[in-house]
Amino acid sequence: MPAIYTTEWYEALQKLINSKEEISSRAPKGAWVAIVEMHGDDVSPYLGSDEVRKFAIRIEDGVCVWYKEVDDEEGLDLDYRFVGSAGVFDEVAANAVDPIDAGLDGRIKIRGDMRFLLRQAELVKEVLDIYTAELDTDWPKGKPPY
Repeated sequence: MPAIYTTEWYEALQKLINSKEEISSRAPKGAWVAIVEMHGDDVSPYLGSDEVRKFAIRIEDGVCVWYKEVDDEEGLDLDYRFVGSAGVFDEVAANAVDPIDAGLDGRIKIRGDMRFLLRQAELVKEVLDIYTAELDTDWPKGKPPY
């Protein structure tokens, strides 16, 4: 069971995504890159209030090529950016908050081609389900809700 926000956790997410035939077979052709940008708050014990953590995912023809924490976005050619507080992303990862609801009510800001994202809604939901419910995650500093 990998600890949240570790290299092993990102690798486990990548492996889970790639193990799902329903994702690889239904994903649109081509490549896209998304980044999640978490801003520290006074809620999450995993990120200081003045810190920012970013992790990125690249999908090519239905295969997750990488899922990793990044410091530098140079050369990533982003299609989507999801921005929110660490506390909200912790709650999403712990399956305590629905990520779609968090996006709709503005707790997570989304930048990118929303028409494409909406056309892929079922596929996006399956990827989010892996992130929120299928990976057995260790929470060494406590699990939300805090």
